[in-house]
Amino acid sequence: MATFLNAFRAYGPKLDLGPTAQLDELVDWMASRTGLNKSEVMMMFQEMSEMILAFNLRGVPVKLPGVGIFAPSVDRNGTIKNNFRSDMALKKGSNAPDAYKGEVVNREHIGLDDAGYKALWDPDHPGDPLEV
Repeated sequence: MATFLNAFRAYGPKLDLGPTAQLDELVDWMASRTGLNKSEVMMMFQEMSEMILAFNLRGVPVKLPGVGIFAPSVDRNGTIKNNFRSDMALKKGSNAPDAYKGEVVNREHIGLDDAGYKALWDPDHPGDPLEV
């Protein structure tokens, strides 16, 4: 029996992400908006990474207003991890009506209930029906 997760992976809505913005593109964008020159922006990005690491290694979370909080944690094996929680304003901005301009694959499946996923899955997988 297939699980809901199988069906959601196959038929659920997904963002069709473009290539990851690289440092040079971010530097150009930031320099054009701030009046800083590119080398100053580059230095700020590099120092921000070092700053977050330095504070987190001392067990101190870092809050960047408008961006979010970077905080260290430890797993059961003692591995230190870096966690990020985005700022509420960033979340709200991402979810504002019509804010997202990228492509959404399976957009028509947004809000589909379990029965709807079963109706999509079962005909395509007759030997492995969806367990709802």
